[in-house]
Amino acid sequence: MADGIKLHLGCGGVSIPGYVNIDLSTRPGVDLVADLRRLPFPAGGVDFIYACAVIEHFERNEWRSVLAHWFSVLRPGAILRLSTSDFEACVVEYAAAGNITEVTGLIIGGQRDFYDWHGMIFDFELMRGGLEEAGFTNVRRYDWRETDIGRAGIDDYSQAYLPHMDKENGRLMALNVEADKSA
Repeated sequence: MADGIKLHLGCGGVSIPGYVNIDLSTRPGVDLVADLRRLPFPAGGVDFIYACAVIEHFERNEWRSVLAHWFSVLRPGAILRLSTSDFEACVVEYAAAGNITEVTGLIIGGQRDFYDWHGMIFDFELMRGGLEEAGFTNVRRYDWRETDIGRAGIDDYSQAYLPHMDKENGRLMALNVEADKSA
């Protein structure tokens, strides 16, 4: 995979070296401006996709077709790694702390601009079902610490904790999932 095409979808302000950093908006660190529902790559032409804090921005009747499109551009044997807010963790955190403002942004987005709204929420079972429906296999959780991004010290929403930034004692609020496109 070292020489293959690796995509970082919905990169926002986080540029990852060695990846094609793609976002809907022009900003520093974005290599390609594109609609993630219609990536400009041929079927089977991509070796790895990383999508952090992006799948939740698609609508409840749209996200499955987005996963199917991403599946189509991946080569057989490739991996999709994604991260989104974990609704189950939000419910547990709210039940424990009773502070809705702590989980509001995780559920509905930061709403700082036109694109910062969430159209969908996920738990592991729903995500697994959507990935399997798209054709992915071996759906599993991943530990951000064991990824190239985590080892490089790149901080993104796959490392979202409450209390904020308490990665040692806090609750992980990110649903981090990987899946394979079988060879």
